[in-house]
Amino acid sequence: MRAVPTWIDKVHDRDKVEQCIYDLAFKPDGSQLIVAAGNRVLVYDTSDGTLIQPLKGHKDTVYCVAYAKDGKRFASGSADKSIIIWTSKLEGILKYTHNDSIQCVAYNPITHQLASCSSGDFGLWSPEQKSVSKHKRWPRPLRWEYYRSLLPDVSITMCPSCFQMFHSEEYELLVLQHNCCPYCRRPIDEPS
Repeated sequence: MRAVPTWIDKVHDRDKVEQCIYDLAFKPDGSQLIVAAGNRVLVYDTSDGTLIQPLKGHKDTVYCVAYAKDGKRFASGSADKSIIIWTSKLEGILKYTHNDSIQCVAYNPITHQLASCSSGDFGLWSPEQKSVSKHKRWPRPLRWEYYRSLLPDVSITMCPSCFQMFHSEEYELLVLQHNCCPYCRRPIDEPS
């Protein structure tokens, strides 16, 4: 099977510099294609590749775009830490922000709920709520030094090679038996 392009377009900014394209999405009925290019969202007619309108609303690179299942709205997320919800009339109706650059946006295929995320948090937006409920990511794991205060009655040790933690007595016994770390198998000259 041979693929033949229907149409091709290179995206340029005002200074005729070619722009990176980070994401694209079809309108559910297939009639339009939205493209995240530079700090704009470009809307194309898929029948002939005509640029319908460039949408300006973001102040930095647009990384992601997504259409709602009904095709009445779509969203774009940018390095400017904002999400813009656009209508089918290509008007921005809502803007909300995250703490970091937006990495991904996705509409729920069953409801009209929009999920968006940055590297540090994610948000859920529903048109019925007119608000965003943000969720922070889970706290990072504790560093190994803190386990001693969490488990004061248990003696733990750590392999100097792979930094795996063990119960001290079991580790010493295994090192004596095998002359190596039971996890990474690196030879240990002296038990710790």
